Amino acid sequence: MINVGIIVNERCQASSVYSAVDLIIAANFALKHYLNEDKPLFSYQLIGISSKAQAYNGHILSGLIKIQECERPDLVILPGAFESVLSPDHVKKLIAKMRPIQAMLGTWHEAGTVIASVCTGNFLLASAQIARDRALTCHWASEDTARQLFPTDTFDTQKLLIDHGDIVSAGGAMAVSQMLLYLIARFHSRELALATGKIMLVELNLEHQSRFSIFKPEKKHADLLVSKLQMHLEASYQSDPNLPAFAEKAGIGLKQLSRRFKKSTGETPLSYLQKFRVEQVKVGLESSAKPINLLIWDAGYEDPSSFRRLFKRHTGLTLQEYRSRFSASP
Repeated sequence: MINVGIIVNERCQASSVYSAVDLIIAANFALKHYLNEDKPLFSYQLIGISSKAQAYNGHILSGLIKIQECERPDLVILPGAFESVLSPDHVKKLIAKMRPIQAMLGTWHEAGTVIASVCTGNFLLASAQIARDRALTCHWASEDTARQLFPTDTFDTQKLLIDHGDIVSAGGAMAVSQMLLYLIARFHSRELALATGKIMLVELNLEHQSRFSIFKPEKKHADLLVSKLQMHLEASYQSDPNLPAFAEKAGIGLKQLSRRFKKSTGETPLSYLQKFRVEQVKVGLESSAKPINLLIWDAGYEDPSSFRRLFKRHTGLTLQEYRSRFSASP
């Protein structure tokens, strides 16, 4: 039997914790009733710094085993540790309060425990220095915070799940269901994972999380020239923004302008323009029945084939697949 420890901290996401518990219970049920195995696959325990913790939705999770007193789990689940939209300074303060968890994670990992983290639980993994230069993922909305707090670590928010063997990293908090199904397949079989998913109405789908992302450019910076260029790009996205002319009018070299833009926004002017155009097309796909090629031309692309490749690279879906999944129209 695999002993699973689910970490519960102050301000955690309660639904992430309970989803992990429910998938574990469902896997044990499916193993007995559909695969005819008498022994359950998992046991589990909720672990915290104290015997109870308050989730960020105000719900109290009690009956926790104190982390200093529990036996080493075979597998540790790190659910969402806090909201993915908090500022870097706020996140830094919250992480500092979880040092006992980070220390024990390091000890357990060295002893052979597999650690699987989801959403902002990946920040605990990074803080414990367990990743060791290996890529992690997290919710796409946390990407800028991850980059600021862990500049030497790689966070790939395009991916829904990354498995390094001893550590597994998944995206947004509700991706915990996908991660649990993946772990069930890894520790037992794909057959059990599929049966568990059918019971819980969850698909074993590990497609990129980028299809859910919303481009929200950084605008809280003090560089007025960069702000002016952002407005210029957004206003003229349907045509050629003519960056050389903008730079010349501003009295600055194009390379220097691009460096300042990247420093303030995290994007080059070209990648900013591309993401803004993709976002406009996504809105069109979601809210209208307008032909796809017209949406592409309206976004400033004369070559639909080129844009289709760009869109697939950014979202992991074709334009038609995106419309089928996210259109508000029946």
